Amino acid sequence: MANVDLINGPIDSSLRKFAVPLAVSFLVQNLYTWVDMYYVSRLNAESIAALRVSEQLIFILFAVASGFAIGSSIIIARRFGEGNKDKANESATQSTVLIVVVAVLVTVLFDLLIGSILKLMNIESGISKLIISYFDGVKYGIPATFLLFHLNSIVRATGNSAFPLTVLIIANMINAIIAPLLIFGVGPFPRLEMYGAGLSTTISQYIGLSIALGGILKNYVDIKFNFKNYRPDWNLFGVIVRLGFPASLQIISISVNRMLMLTLTNTFGTVILTTYMFGVGVDLLVFMSIFAVGAAIEIITGQNLGANKIDRIFAYHKSAIKQISGLLVIITILVFVLGASFVGIFISEEYLVKEIEIYLRLASIAYIPFAIGIFSLRVISGSGNYYRSFRIVAFIFFGIQLPFAYLLSNYTGMGHYGIWVAILISHLAFAGLALYSMLNKKWIRTKV
Repeated sequence: MANVDLINGPIDSSLRKFAVPLAVSFLVQNLYTWVDMYYVSRLNAESIAALRVSEQLIFILFAVASGFAIGSSIIIARRFGEGNKDKANESATQSTVLIVVVAVLVTVLFDLLIGSILKLMNIESGISKLIISYFDGVKYGIPATFLLFHLNSIVRATGNSAFPLTVLIIANMINAIIAPLLIFGVGPFPRLEMYGAGLSTTISQYIGLSIALGGILKNYVDIKFNFKNYRPDWNLFGVIVRLGFPASLQIISISVNRMLMLTLTNTFGTVILTTYMFGVGVDLLVFMSIFAVGAAIEIITGQNLGANKIDRIFAYHKSAIKQISGLLVIITILVFVLGASFVGIFISEEYLVKEIEIYLRLASIAYIPFAIGIFSLRVISGSGNYYRSFRIVAFIFFGIQLPFAYLLSNYTGMGHYGIWVAILISHLAFAGLALYSMLNKKWIRTKV
């Protein structure tokens, strides 16, 4: 599967060719959760709750893995842009060894602490047992999940987003087939319930990993491993950690902010909590295309910085805003006109539909500004300056969104609507701050 030429190719079409498979990959990745949720929901309500809690715990582990993968991909994209494929291959080899060690250590540590973590969370015993059962099935697949995510990231860093998409589709299909067999005990398979849900994920991840490794070893992609006379490169490990640590913190900060916002909305009752959860779910669906283009911009920035083609980075940034804005204008109009009808497909209570409609109309005003913020932020992080991008995200979440949400909802007479207004304000502030930080060009001097 050929790479997209992000350094010399035409700006608009190159961005589309690279970003579209990324967008589909994001959607496919989310299917893992929905497939398991569909089957587990057929067991009982406790199993659904157990799976939800398990997802949040595994998300913390994923934040660690994704940080190392992001750090590695930034380095490889920069070396690739410099035309130094030997260094890119060396970085891929070294980072893969590092991620295997980290994955095993994190899995063992989490296995030892899972019981204590659940006690600290005050999870009731019935759900706690189900979580441990699920984790017993999924824990052996965590290293495979880490490594698969890592391999897909370094392949994308070369400009190939189609091969990782193919791997994810195959792994998802296998999980969708195996999960009901192991959960419900179909045919010769034993009924394993939550353990079966975890085990099916483990099996599918190892199959996906085998395909990804096979593609690299058989030269289907433009990255190669070289383990002959391998020696650890501690300096490179240090650079990966330096880049990956703030990337992990950024992902964790998103999770922490979400939990605190859930806590705040819950003070206004179940209806407002449900409104927030449903509204954010719709936002994330809309944001999939934004996040995909942002991920593309991050790799594009690394490659073009390596090639010393700074003007192309700004051209790609402008192209991304231009191309995504057309889609978001249509989505914003649809939300205003048909938002209530869409919500009504899932929710029958008229008062709840009305609350969610108000949330979505306010949120949709900031869809385009939010996209501008994400694209600007990914230019900065793609340069390797993840500390700067982390500071922007942390300031927006904890310096603007949370304080404004609390103050506006409790001290202005706006009630819970103050939370929705605070989210709108934070998205607009994010766009302005990220764009300003990108335009001041300090990130250009970042060494990787």
